Amino acid sequence: MNHTAKKLLVGTVGAAGLFLATTATANADTTHKVAKNDTVWDLSQKYGVSIQAIEALNNIDQNSHLIVTGQTLKVPAKDAQVSENNNTAQATDKKADTENTSDVTVKAGDTLWTLAQQYNTSVEKLRELNGLAADAYLIHPGNVLKVNGTVQATQQPAQTEQPVQQQAQPEQPVVQQEATQEQAQEPQLVVSANHTTHTVQAGESLYSIAQAYGVTVDSLRAANNLGATLLVGQTLTINDPAKDPAQEAAAQEAAAQQAAQQQAAAQAQQEAAAQQAAQQQATAQAQQEAAAQQATQQQPVQNQAPAQTQAPAQQTQQVQQPQQQVVSTSADGAAIAAYAQSFIGTPYVWGGSTPSGFDCSGLTQYVYAHFGKQIGRNTIAQESAGAHIPVSQAQVGDLLFWGTPGSTYHVAIYLGGNSFVAAPEPGQSVKIGNMAYFMPSFAVHVN
Repeated sequence: MNHTAKKLLVGTVGAAGLFLATTATANADTTHKVAKNDTVWDLSQKYGVSIQAIEALNNIDQNSHLIVTGQTLKVPAKDAQVSENNNTAQATDKKADTENTSDVTVKAGDTLWTLAQQYNTSVEKLRELNGLAADAYLIHPGNVLKVNGTVQATQQPAQTEQPVQQQAQPEQPVVQQEATQEQAQEPQLVVSANHTTHTVQAGESLYSIAQAYGVTVDSLRAANNLGATLLVGQTLTINDPAKDPAQEAAAQEAAAQQAAQQQAAAQAQQEAAAQQAAQQQATAQAQQEAAAQQATQQQPVQNQAPAQTQAPAQQTQQVQQPQQQVVSTSADGAAIAAYAQSFIGTPYVWGGSTPSGFDCSGLTQYVYAHFGKQIGRNTIAQESAGAHIPVSQAQVGDLLFWGTPGSTYHVAIYLGGNSFVAAPEPGQSVKIGNMAYFMPSFAVHVN
């Protein structure tokens, strides 16, 4: 009987052990150490179990879904019953997410982290809903994002959230680390009431734009979402500009135009003053020569003695002879110079030889013909109208030539001093020139 009892006891213990082993195998849990960027959703996908099963087994807050880097989690076994429960739970979650999903338009200063806090969800969930990469942080004002959850009346600061389970060595929560990175990479934009916009042009930089508007580069960065480089056509917000580039450009252009007008007026005044001085000098010299001529004419009459026995006809011839010589030189020269100046302002015309238009040799031919002297039509012919003399010996009314004898290219009438009158070139008019700027090669005293 004792032997039979022992066999029965051994059999019972063996059956119990087999049952416990089978139960342990069926319900064996897997452990997982949370790595950086892990989420409950990631673990549920990896191990094929529901989010609710993992959170229920590890006492995780089902609102925040918060897990900590380095935390060891139990993952429930995957069996038929759990799979069925998981399917039901996932369907319920999906239905709840769909019902609570709404769209929000990103405003200036929004980040994934602030939106996740405001709508009681996680950064990972926002990425999943909107097809964002796992490492995406950057969003832009105007983007439309899908969010999960309902808007809270008051936003809870990130600092108040504490992990449910603390390890021996505390770790930063995954969500808080992501929030810190979001805040570092997404500074809140600052736009003042007094602001303007600027469209980036080719060749511009942040520094040149800041200088143009009288602001700092830091203020440009604070007011705009800027990448590594500026793009041509990009619109920038300029806060509190101290300068207006358009007004400054207009002022600079007006100043340049005013300076050009003043310079042109000053140059015209200088030319007018030079012409007036040359005319006054020529007139004074002509008057001096006329006075000298008059004195020369009177001198032979005063020197005649009363006792001369020459015939009256011979005396008249002696008095008139020197008078005719003076008229053929000095007197005619002053008159020629004065008559030539009467054509100042007549336009230059190539081949012209009338007051409606002159070229250089046409003017000299017309003036000398007025006094009955034919000197030829072109400069080469006019070289032979008289004796060649140095420019330093030229008298008023003489011809001045430029170029070597036999191949001259310009002619003028000498006015005295450093002045001459000529028809210069196409596009100009008859005017007074200065030998200090345009020195003749030689002169001709017309016979």
